[in-house]
Amino acid sequence: MISVFVFALACVKNKNFVPVYRVPPEFQPYVDTFIKEAANRGHSITITNLIMQYDTTSEDSLCGSCNSVSLNPSIQKIININPNFLCWDNNVELETLIFHELGHCILGRNHTTARLPNGDFKSIMTPHNLMLYSPCIYPIGGQSCDNYFKRTYYLDELFNPDTPVPAWGE
Repeated sequence: MISVFVFALACVKNKNFVPVYRVPPEFQPYVDTFIKEAANRGHSITITNLIMQYDTTSEDSLCGSCNSVSLNPSIQKIININPNFLCWDNNVELETLIFHELGHCILGRNHTTARLPNGDFKSIMTPHNLMLYSPCIYPIGGQSCDNYFKRTYYLDELFNPDTPVPAWGE
């Protein structure tokens, strides 16, 4: 009986909740691109409940975090970004980090460590890699290391976890 009461309380919406939208100007283009990429894939997303902020108190190994993977609109969504620039080398990796955290906060996605048949991570929701579709910075040995062509797949999968394995992932 107590668990039913607790469950009922958990489902009650906070009628006094007023969502806050506060995103630093340097992050706003990434949020806009996230919304545009969702629309390109048939998903209409409006974000009115989001605080993005730098977090200088987080441990260096944590590049970003979202306070909730719940789709409950009466929970203020907060994304903390570690300003330690060892977390990303370029704008593509920063995009990957922000899209990953928006995947938690806005899409309600959890982490996954699933792999494609070729061994690459299956999802941008991996907690282990911001270089999924990064450009090549230092090519070594004449081989192409540019993974930007994988971006379309990873964004398709972000908005639809049932996206089929791409040919390069076999």
